[in-house]
Amino acid sequence: MSEHLPYIINEAESRNHFYETLWKRSALDLLNKYNNNPQGMTFLDYGCGRGETMRLAQDLGYEVTGADVDDVCLELSGRWGATIKITAGDTGTLPDLLCKKFDVVTCFHVLEHVPNPLALLLQLKQLSNKYLLLAVPNLRQLHGLRRSPYLLNDINMGHLQGWDHGHFLNITTRHAGLKLVEWTSDTVILPILSELVVRTFGMHAAIKCETGLFRKWFPYHSISIIGLFEQT
Repeated sequence: MSEHLPYIINEAESRNHFYETLWKRSALDLLNKYNNNPQGMTFLDYGCGRGETMRLAQDLGYEVTGADVDDVCLELSGRWGATIKITAGDTGTLPDLLCKKFDVVTCFHVLEHVPNPLALLLQLKQLSNKYLLLAVPNLRQLHGLRRSPYLLNDINMGHLQGWDHGHFLNITTRHAGLKLVEWTSDTVILPILSELVVRTFGMHAAIKCETGLFRKWFPYHSISIIGLFEQT
């Protein structure tokens, strides 16, 4: 089922909360691999939520801007940079944003919520001078292998779309005209084994396994599909 984004998270007490920020750190680590001198470069986080991505990008040296539909999220993320209100369900105020280009545009776990992700991708492409950094949920996760794929209770009601790496590459490259630079991953949850580690050794041991060995063994089965793309 769909739940509203929590306004407060505690990474030290919740494994899920830790992973909420991990995909943002993982994505920015990938960006930094190819763009390691960001001082003065402009950065737009579309769907900025509580502002973790903005904070991390600001720490790297970017001049950050955030866009979101939620007033509380805009207030929270406004601690790190300028914010812009957008409209849920469509591309909102994007035409107004098109008067400005950003060196980097990020969009993390948003595309699955919009009715027309290709239309949004094409507009985000217009906003980017060079890089688009994208993350969406991965339909190829391993932790549901023992369950039927047709159980609606296991699906977020707010997700209108879904991809594996191949289908996401299809929409971003063939249809949106972007070029993939590189994939990265965040965490891999293994059926039975992850829960066994949690019960035996605790949450922090599970995080170490799921972001270490499990991630190394099965990088394309991570919670998120994370890709760095550039203009063609």
